[in-house]
Amino acid sequence: MNIALFGGSFDPIHNGHLAIANYIVQNNEVDEFWFLLSPQNPLKTNLRQTCDKDRLNMLHCAIEENPKFKICDIELSLPKPSYTIDTLNELKKRYPEHQFSLVIGEDNLSVFEKWKDYKTIVANYKIYVYPRHNTTPTFKHSNIMITQAPFFDVSSTEIRQRINRKLPIEHLVPKSVVTYIVQNKLYS
Repeated sequence: MNIALFGGSFDPIHNGHLAIANYIVQNNEVDEFWFLLSPQNPLKTNLRQTCDKDRLNMLHCAIEENPKFKICDIELSLPKPSYTIDTLNELKKRYPEHQFSLVIGEDNLSVFEKWKDYKTIVANYKIYVYPRHNTTPTFKHSNIMITQAPFFDVSSTEIRQRINRKLPIEHLVPKSVVTYIVQNKLYS
């Protein structure tokens, strides 16, 4: 089975994340799309995040109706910070029958050479890259595919700020996620 891995804090997951996932599944040889919940990005160590349980629950709310979407929480049990190469090695050990690829934004591609063992990653895994605002990736390799995924000028940071300022977010996140955020008084 071909599995696309999309790592992130998903704090909260939003419609842009879901549009990218839909695009990758519909336009590539991908059987399933796994949202890889990250406990700590090693390049963003100062980031304060919502607890793992709430981010996991919001992911469940957002993807429950799409059978091709799954959640992978393997990084929650791995040493922190989580490095993509370590996650890939562990997934390969647990699921030797699967082929894994990565989904990253152009902003991540522009810092890809800072990733732990990036040469090993790019040599062994396909990497689907979706557009981001104001980035010009220079890293090239035959395993890197720049996609024509739709561009969404929205971020989880912006959504948290909107909630804090009591601005609407219904157009930015799935209804089930809005309900979860309100019921659990997140980000306010």
